[in-house]
Amino acid sequence: MIKSVVASDVQVYCDCMARIRDRINVVQTIMSGGIKIGLPDQTAELIFVQFRKTLEEIAFATLSANKEKYSEVHANFSKHWRAKDMLAVLDTVNPNFYPVPLPAPVQISPGRHHFGEPLTDGFVTRDDFVFLYKCSSEALHTRNPYREGDPTINIKYTVQEWVARFQRLLSWHCATLLNGDRWMVNNPCESKVHVYPATPTD
Repeated sequence: MIKSVVASDVQVYCDCMARIRDRINVVQTIMSGGIKIGLPDQTAELIFVQFRKTLEEIAFATLSANKEKYSEVHANFSKHWRAKDMLAVLDTVNPNFYPVPLPAPVQISPGRHHFGEPLTDGFVTRDDFVFLYKCSSEALHTRNPYREGDPTINIKYTVQEWVARFQRLLSWHCATLLNGDRWMVNNPCESKVHVYPATPTD
């Protein structure tokens, strides 16, 4: 069963998801030629700053229902320059912080919806998170002109594929909060983000 949730903490989460969507939309606009910078390096930097901030939003989103803990972790964030370090800290605070991607629900009766099994591929996994965070950092830092080796950065998937994987992760997902509550979240490509309390039924 799902029903609407209205609370300030929920709004914080929704705002976070909306910012993610806006950043992904910026990437799509760049790739479609809607934003033209004219310089490949600066174009790449603009894309990867959106990806990096998207990852950070994902990392902190499920702490939004605990203002004190959110503030504590966020204040220490600048100390963690590697994604693995950041995720390790988040795991100690909320081991279930990472969103679980779901297929779109099927309505079984008025006000009641059924979700199938979580998706198993085609989305940004935790390993992908670590990989893309590192790639984004490399893309944003000025390369030492005396550094030897190939300057090309391996990003694993194309930019369009990363976009699709973010969308698949967050379009419908289950978020587990610090207090154990679970939310079913719908973050469509357009229109408002919606959050529903999860009530398992047999």
